[in-house]
Amino acid sequence: MHCRMILKYFKYLLRSNFKRSYFSNLILLSYDHFIKIKKIMFYLRYLWAELTRRWSKTLTISLGLAMASAIIITIISVSQSLSTAQDKVLNPLQNVGTDIMVSRTVDSEEIQNLDDATREEALNDNRITMDFSKLGEPGEQFANDTLMPGSMLTFASSETEKLDPSLVKTYATGLVLNVVHQEGTIPKLAAEIETGGQRIGFSQSFQVSDADRQAFMDAQQKAMEELKSKGIDPNSEEGQKLMRQSVPNPVSTVNGEVEVPKSVIRQEIGSFSTDVKTENFTLAGVDTSKNDIGLILPNQIVEGRYLEQPGEVVATRAFAQKKNYSLNGTITIAEKEFTLVGIVDPKLYTMSADLYLSLTDAQQLAGRDGRINVLLVKASNADNVKLAGESAAGLFPGAKVTDASETAQQVSGSLVSAASLTDKFIGVTSIIVVLAAFIIVSLLTILSVNKRVREIGTLKAIGWKNHLIIRQIIAENIVIGVIGAALGIGLALGAIALLNHYDISLSATVAGTDNGFGFARRFLGGENNEGVTASVQLNVIYTYTVLALGSLIALAASLFAGALAAIKAAKMKPQEAFRNLE
Repeated sequence: MHCRMILKYFKYLLRSNFKRSYFSNLILLSYDHFIKIKKIMFYLRYLWAELTRRWSKTLTISLGLAMASAIIITIISVSQSLSTAQDKVLNPLQNVGTDIMVSRTVDSEEIQNLDDATREEALNDNRITMDFSKLGEPGEQFANDTLMPGSMLTFASSETEKLDPSLVKTYATGLVLNVVHQEGTIPKLAAEIETGGQRIGFSQSFQVSDADRQAFMDAQQKAMEELKSKGIDPNSEEGQKLMRQSVPNPVSTVNGEVEVPKSVIRQEIGSFSTDVKTENFTLAGVDTSKNDIGLILPNQIVEGRYLEQPGEVVATRAFAQKKNYSLNGTITIAEKEFTLVGIVDPKLYTMSADLYLSLTDAQQLAGRDGRINVLLVKASNADNVKLAGESAAGLFPGAKVTDASETAQQVSGSLVSAASLTDKFIGVTSIIVVLAAFIIVSLLTILSVNKRVREIGTLKAIGWKNHLIIRQIIAENIVIGVIGAALGIGLALGAIALLNHYDISLSATVAGTDNGFGFARRFLGGENNEGVTASVQLNVIYTYTVLALGSLIALAASLFAGALAAIKAAKMKPQEAFRNLE
């Protein structure tokens, strides 16, 4: 107390009695700063005392803000992660480095509406004919592969020369085929036919010589003269009868009957399998000259290596496990052996297959040299995708162009469902959480002010102005908001780490392109090509922007609550405060 009075007196002397100098001004400035620092320290000590004295209130409000902030951060982070994964899935063509896909596809429902030439081509390309007699001797095992393009009719690879280089950056070709594999035993079959035993009757007439015929005519003339002498007309019935009796027939007739002897005819009718097993799988010829665009890409190989030379094949992981294939093993296709050099984990896209080999090998196996049925096109830039698609549609009659918007419609699964759900409800959920945080924190803060009636009344009684009380309460809430924001970030990071720890997987399925093999499978009992189903791991990633947003929500809620409480405290009169002491 005495020290403060001395300082004030010293200050008075400096300002009034002594000559103002640089030294005196410096002393006065230092004194002013000292007083300001003391005031700041007083407010800080008072702030700390209020926060620690009512630690339960501080902790409760901070946790409420932290929960709201953590929920917002977690929801937005999960939503962004789902959207990132969904963007890759809903544009499966991007996974193979392309913007559009060109094919000559004919749906099974459309085949009856095609022109005669195209319909005949589709039927001929997918006709299965097999001469079992040429597959081996009876009793031997046989295996036969028939390669068909299905409804994806082939077209000449030279059609790519018509692409507009100003619209197309690069392109890759491919040949996707369905393989009908049949195997079984060739049996020995024969037919036995019993013939003979029939009785056959016959009658044979023999002609006479000219002399006998003349003698017959003389005898007939003589008989007619005798009948006329007796008064009988030779042409009458009686005359004809007498003529036949007196004149013999010059033609001899021999009648008889023979019996055909019985015999057994045995004829082998060739080979026919009665235990044929049929299996379907898909095969794709890959343009190995391109490493950044194609039906599969080198970076999709998970074991082994990519195709480098003829006679090599790559299998999908699922198909290799199903058939028990191993790396460097041999796979026989259409009586030709291929070496398995790699295992591929195909990304989600519409042109999936079980086995991949070079385009040249696929064309030779199918007997379709210079023919393709898939054209992948990468536009020169994003603005030219539509124009490139329109240009590609006019390459040849029946060309069909598929872009990202169409492939997105073929994607289904829990990933798409979850992403769609978050898109629909993230806004509503965030608004509810923010409103709840504002309301709860405001109520708790106002309730805390109501419990400080005596304190606020005392402060006003000793001279505190309203702005000081408002500043004090808002300062307390700012600190509480900072604590809540920090706790919220910690809770959010913990929740994100927990989600990533449990490796949550979501499925995404891209429906396989209908290659038109349905009619063949119905009769042959083959498997259906249902497309590619991938398990997409949910990797929740946070950003500093999202963390800042969650922190701002906590601070905003705390400031809003502090402002309401401060206004209420400012309106409080000292006499009312002392009248309502708790």
